[in-house]
Amino acid sequence: MRNVVAALSLLLIIGTSALAQEAPEEALSGRLQPTQVTELKIDLDAYNGELRLKSLLAPGTKVKKGEVVAEIEAPEYEDALDRAAENVKLSEYSVQSLEESLAYATESYKQQLLRTQRNADRAAQDYDYFMSHQRAENIRNSEMGLENYENNIADQEEELAQLTELYKGNDLAKESQDIVLNRSKRRLKTTKERFEMAKKDHARLLEVGLKRREEDLMLAKQAAALELARVQGDSQKNNTDLEGKLIRTRRGLADARKALKDLQGDAGKLQLVAPHDGLVANGGWNGNDGAQTPLTVGDKVNRGQVLATVVDQTKLTLSVSVKLEGREKFAPGTAVVVGEAKLPGTVKTIGFVVGKGNMVTANIEVENAEGKLLPGQKVDVALQ
Repeated sequence: MRNVVAALSLLLIIGTSALAQEAPEEALSGRLQPTQVTELKIDLDAYNGELRLKSLLAPGTKVKKGEVVAEIEAPEYEDALDRAAENVKLSEYSVQSLEESLAYATESYKQQLLRTQRNADRAAQDYDYFMSHQRAENIRNSEMGLENYENNIADQEEELAQLTELYKGNDLAKESQDIVLNRSKRRLKTTKERFEMAKKDHARLLEVGLKRREEDLMLAKQAAALELARVQGDSQKNNTDLEGKLIRTRRGLADARKALKDLQGDAGKLQLVAPHDGLVANGGWNGNDGAQTPLTVGDKVNRGQVLATVVDQTKLTLSVSVKLEGREKFAPGTAVVVGEAKLPGTVKTIGFVVGKGNMVTANIEVENAEGKLLPGQKVDVALQ
């Protein structure tokens, strides 16, 4: 009997434990929100004329990425486009005219500048060459002339001495001997006189000629440099007003071209297309119940106005409050089931700041490819 009571007690304990293990987790709940919501607004760069709504899909319409959701009419667009093109043409003509005038006015300066630059370069080159090479070469050339005279004199003196020695005591052909000796003496005398003149020329070259040549080349170099500076200054000062006008006109042309390009680009923005798959809601998303129709075809609309919203329902999110002691069970990546349809969900984040009632927030992403759940719907969440 005692064994039976013990067995019954053991079964009771096991059953109680099993029931405790099988007790379901307390259900959590929250309201679903779409993960991707895109408002479509009139985003024009240049057109400032009247705008009217041409077409708009009904609320709840399913769209694919790239499909047209809304169209806008711009009655004054073509006229604005023509005027923008005319502004570009007029600016182009103004730029061309100023460029031709400036080119004509500066051509003479260009030629003058080339000439003065060439003269300045040559004058500088002449001076530099004289100082680095020619001066020394002139001195050496003069010295070599003197050396040549010295050598000639020495050779002639030696030759005369040999002739004199040769003819000494030889009475044959006396007249011929005198002719040869006198000729050598005259040549020697002339060479010595020229040597003296060459020494004077060499001294004058050192004392006067080279200094004057250096001064002349330096003055020519300075004068050419001053003339070049004057011409350069004139070319920079002249036509300043014309150049300024050309700069401003070119800037105006760039602005006119950009305005035309922006206006041309606005043509493609008169259709608002879905950036992704989803359902259409009219107007902005804030406070939208998905059924409102604040706009009708023919209404005037404004730049920057939101005409429609595309809501992607394939992924939804919701936030639930989790007790602090159960926080570890909702770590990021934890799988959950959502709603009566038991759709799969995944915990994306879990809060670390404890709020009212000793609770933390878990954010969950729900797969809703078939659209069984709707934004704003309250659903229960349970761990798998």
